[in-house]
Amino acid sequence: MLLSHISKIFKKPHFPLSTPTIFISLAALTATLLLLTGERCFGATYYAATNGNDRNNGSLSSPWRTIETSIAKLRPGDTLYLRGGTYYESQIAINVSGTPSNRILIKNYQSEVPVIDGGFRDFRRTSNKHWEVYDSSKSIYRSVRTYHNAMGVHGYFGRQDGNYRLVSYRRYNDLSANNEDYTNVGDIYIGPGIFWNSTDERIYIRLKPSSQAISMGYNIPSNMDPRSVVMYIFPCHEVITFGERCSYVDMVGINLRYQNNALEFRTGSHHISITNSSITCGRAAVYIHDNVHDLVFDGISVNDNVPPWIAYSDVKIGNCPGGSFQGGPLNFQNLANNIEVRNCLFRKTWDGIVAGNAFNLHIHHNTFEGTRDDVVQLGSACYDIEINHNKMLFVSKGPSRHGTGSSLKPGTKYIHHNIIDCSKSMLGGRNDPNNLLNRKYHGPNGDGMVWARPFSRHEGNDYRTADPWKIYNNTIVFGKELNNAGAGHEYTESSFYPDNPQEVYNNIIIQTMDHWLARGVRVSDGSQIHDGNIYYRQSANPQNYFLRLWEDGNSTSNFRSLSEFSASQCFTDSKEYYSRGFEGAGVEADPHLDGNYYPDPNGPAADGAVPLPMDWPGQDYGDYRGALPPNVNQTS
Repeated sequence: MLLSHISKIFKKPHFPLSTPTIFISLAALTATLLLLTGERCFGATYYAATNGNDRNNGSLSSPWRTIETSIAKLRPGDTLYLRGGTYYESQIAINVSGTPSNRILIKNYQSEVPVIDGGFRDFRRTSNKHWEVYDSSKSIYRSVRTYHNAMGVHGYFGRQDGNYRLVSYRRYNDLSANNEDYTNVGDIYIGPGIFWNSTDERIYIRLKPSSQAISMGYNIPSNMDPRSVVMYIFPCHEVITFGERCSYVDMVGINLRYQNNALEFRTGSHHISITNSSITCGRAAVYIHDNVHDLVFDGISVNDNVPPWIAYSDVKIGNCPGGSFQGGPLNFQNLANNIEVRNCLFRKTWDGIVAGNAFNLHIHHNTFEGTRDDVVQLGSACYDIEINHNKMLFVSKGPSRHGTGSSLKPGTKYIHHNIIDCSKSMLGGRNDPNNLLNRKYHGPNGDGMVWARPFSRHEGNDYRTADPWKIYNNTIVFGKELNNAGAGHEYTESSFYPDNPQEVYNNIIIQTMDHWLARGVRVSDGSQIHDGNIYYRQSANPQNYFLRLWEDGNSTSNFRSLSEFSASQCFTDSKEYYSRGFEGAGVEADPHLDGNYYPDPNGPAADGAVPLPMDWPGQDYGDYRGALPPNVNQTS
């Protein structure tokens, strides 16, 4: 039933409210509640406007002009209202501090929309005179004037061409290449992009649609002359940096545009919240340095518009001409902690959230749409992590495991009540006539379109000890995974804790094609427990096996169905460490989901869930399986 609705625009479902996270710091939550309820000790109120003057007194009738200068004047308890309009500023350093009871508030005034824009103001109108022809044979232009220190320059097409990202080429030879086929040693042109030449300090641009884009139906931009195409181009810096001395600051309703990073949090900054902010940037919307703590991101929206014609191989394999796309909206560095990300929207980004060894991290009630790689990349050193009630829609991968060392508190990664839909194929490898790429990147149909698995694994630097996850009550949909590895919810690391296994309960796992549901499972060594899950293959009369068991690194048994496994000696052996037996309450059946991922109240997902440990977060104690309770209005 799900496939008939899979292309519909997703309607926001009603998620049952999670019980309060057991991890996020009381300080961060208390600060947020003070802000929302208005229980703050106000100081002075000031205003800034695009037609103001920094010599004014900052009143509503006599506002200040520049944001950095205005903020520097604030003291604990003060409020700065930004009037609507565009403030052409960047590299704004914020070093003011409030106190726990007198936080500093920077907010939009009433319903007005302030935008802080750090991009070059050139190139934004047509016809413009900011470009000159450089190589007419290849339709390459360069900027008329120089731009100092614009290394790693980024940009977007004009809105009439979909506002897609430009490739930020690291080498001019790729921008100017005639070759568009994959090569691991030569030059590749992968589509419209820009390059900054440090020698003459000019920006070079080429808007020729790539053959890959044309083959996928994207013959854009419609005009290859950049003088006739609106461009938003910006350097590799930050819009706002919260400095080492910044703390107890709330920013509400401020939109940020056009720098590599929109927000940077330096080591030493803490107790800062960002609410209702729309962000358009380069590589990372938010970059959080080591040991930054007590942050809240609530209702931020990031739309990267990574072009669909950029292949995984362009970004990750070979000379990586598209390497500048790699990264996600939120990047947490070493020991960042007590961070909450909620009610946010991330669209068409490369990655989502990257956390190497963060702790006390709560990611909930967010939407990720069209993520090209990992929605959340969790280092093995992370601990006290809760990822719940998120919608991960038509993404390449969901949460992934990355080796970053040993965790101080293993077994405290809780992933529950998420919709993880990896059923849409994405471009894995570009045209490869010489077969230099691994064949898996050609895709099952030979067009480079591939599927990845909902739970991925990166080799990383080092896993060291075990990294068990708790995965429960998720709805998981995926296609023909390019590594032939199934959904990836099984535990595959060689080291594990018999008294703290990976536990996978009450999930709905749907394979939309004739392919594996699980490979690499071990059932008799205590590394993992799976139970109460519903498995469903939508292909009629599937030819691939349902389950492959691995013991000691070797394939021991293949099973074509769950019932075949349940009747085997392997199932009996699994009772030695889990009395009910591996998937003793598991079911292989159609869960009858509607177009919004709700199960039929009369279907097999409506009940039968196995009980969870009482101390696990986010339980509503329902008997259903999957992320959502049954839709009582659904008819089969």
